[in-house]
Amino acid sequence: MTRGSLATIAALALGQVARFISFAPAAEDQTAIPVGQPEQYAAGTLTYVEPARAYIGRDGAGLYALDAVCTHLGCLVAQQAGGGFACPCHGSRFAADGQAQNGPASQALRHLALNLNQDGQMVVDRSRPVTPATRLAEDS
Repeated sequence: MTRGSLATIAALALGQVARFISFAPAAEDQTAIPVGQPEQYAAGTLTYVEPARAYIGRDGAGLYALDAVCTHLGCLVAQQAGGGFACPCHGSRFAADGQAQNGPASQALRHLALNLNQDGQMVVDRSRPVTPATRLAEDS
């Protein structure tokens, strides 16, 4: 290999390292995102809603929103067939309730505020994390 080709390879590698180190998740322009009517979400299901970058679930206590953004570097997690979530970027795994199971992520997925607006539409508020037990009650 010539000196020139080595320099080119080194420059490309340094550029990729710098890009990785300076990674920042995309800024969120909108924090309150409509996700539809409560009736759209069946009991026992977890549905990914793209604009909100969140999973909407319904259990016996009501409806909830679970952030789909990995707590490690901001990649979107994918729901796994056997339950739970996996991050395709670095392999972090999360339980169905969002708790971190395997790193590199050490923090749980955030639970997000879910409210009804005046039109009866549910709205995910990405700026308001809530406790995992927080639900939009069925009779709200």
